[in-house]
Amino acid sequence: MYQMKQHDTTNFICFKWGDKYGPEYVNRLERSINKYYWGSYKFHCITDNAEGINSSFVNVIWNDDWAKMLDTKIFTAIKLRAMKTFIYDNNVILDLDILIHNDITEMVEAPPTKKPMFIWTHWTPKWHWDKLIEKKTACFINSSFVRWHDDTGVYLYEDFVTRWPELEAEYNSLDKFLFYEHVREGNGLYFWEDKHFYNYNEPGPWQYKLNPDAAACLFNTSHLVKLGRRHYELDNTPTEHTDIWESYV
Repeated sequence: MYQMKQHDTTNFICFKWGDKYGPEYVNRLERSINKYYWGSYKFHCITDNAEGINSSFVNVIWNDDWAKMLDTKIFTAIKLRAMKTFIYDNNVILDLDILIHNDITEMVEAPPTKKPMFIWTHWTPKWHWDKLIEKKTACFINSSFVRWHDDTGVYLYEDFVTRWPELEAEYNSLDKFLFYEHVREGNGLYFWEDKHFYNYNEPGPWQYKLNPDAAACLFNTSHLVKLGRRHYELDNTPTEHTDIWESYV
């Protein structure tokens, strides 16, 4: 029987393609890890454009296999490709639009789990569950900060690529695929405690505010852009979030 071993190092993995976020998002994310994680780590950026990324701290990765994963409606499935690639040690996927502002060492160094750990979007209104779940338009999973150990995430990648056309017809995001296929209808996933994360742009007690006790703040603006809703990015908040982000140099 496979036994998960304690890791020697942690791989932090982020993704950058297109022109929505500049290289400073990569560099400052790595510097935030440098400040708030005390373990041994390597920081990787999977990107089609390495210009401006600080290669002294960031290992840049790109090849045709990664590019193929972007040629799909569910382009964020590239995160599952990372779970197929990074099958040793401790691994964490990070979205670029996440602000880490407290120590994450205890979270990341916690005992390994048998399945990847995701964020449960506790800020999502409860009426979404009652009225939108059956339409498959609601989602309570977020993949901005995902941890797995060794090859414990490979099964998600294999499930996706085996049913790729079917899933593209059914879902428009990786998080919805995970929610409906592996939480609602599957064997579940693991989730961080709610206290670790909050959302800057969504209504709730911490909208447009700094939660001093949380580990990180999520921005998640893609769906807000589509809906035409007011939103802020890390580089233009009217609060101290931008100042904290800009201090990571």
